[in-house]
Amino acid sequence: MLSRLLAVLLAMAAGAMPTLAQAPQAVAPENAGPNSNIVRWARGTYEYRTISDRRVRGVENWQLFAYGDGSRTMIMWHDLFATNTQFTGVARVDRDLRPLDAFAQFFTLGKFKGSAQIVFNNDTMDLTSTGPEGQVHQLRSTPKEFSISLHPLASDWWHYWYYDRKAKGSQISRYYSLEAGRDLGLPVTARLIETEQAEAGEEDVNVPAGTFKAIKFTSGSSAAWVSGPDSMLVKSLNPKSDREYLLIKYEAGQ
Repeated sequence: MLSRLLAVLLAMAAGAMPTLAQAPQAVAPENAGPNSNIVRWARGTYEYRTISDRRVRGVENWQLFAYGDGSRTMIMWHDLFATNTQFTGVARVDRDLRPLDAFAQFFTLGKFKGSAQIVFNNDTMDLTSTGPEGQVHQLRSTPKEFSISLHPLASDWWHYWYYDRKAKGSQISRYYSLEAGRDLGLPVTARLIETEQAEAGEEDVNVPAGTFKAIKFTSGSSAAWVSGPDSMLVKSLNPKSDREYLLIKYEAGQ
């Protein structure tokens, strides 16, 4: 009985205590100007064509963000309808354009080919591939200077980041290329490829997106013109495979 009475008295006392009003918290105003994380940005569209008859084979859209620490992120997606393939890629690189991490996914002939998540730590590449046959893990040592090809074009021209312009002449290019063929049984893993490339001078290049001052690089019979601090591809020709890639839309800002 005593315990019950005590409980009632405590409840009454609690109810009688004045409620402390809580002061409304100040809400910081939202940023109405440019994003402080982004130093500059660019976006554009490539058109894939044949050289012989100018037939359009596909298109690729991309967007680049450059950050205060010098790193860049490239987001790319293409519709290569000529071969019924669709690739999406995201690549992040440091201030020198050396790869930090990447993601890519591939669809072919109406089916999911697979995806790959890649992280570069100092001198290693750590890749996890997911596809119809399950997951595959790939761990490899990396050379000091290399790049990665996700197969959309926009980041492929970061292969030139370590080209020594003072030395000039033909130099070795090393890049990891992802398996993106039509065989759904092959996981999306990476293999290191070596090619030779050489600078062929600076040119003003006219493309549908405008006129750009670009550096021309050659590799065998192929040629590519890249421009600006982010090594943006403006134009690429590969007569051997009857392929031409042109920048048809471009805008940039800060």
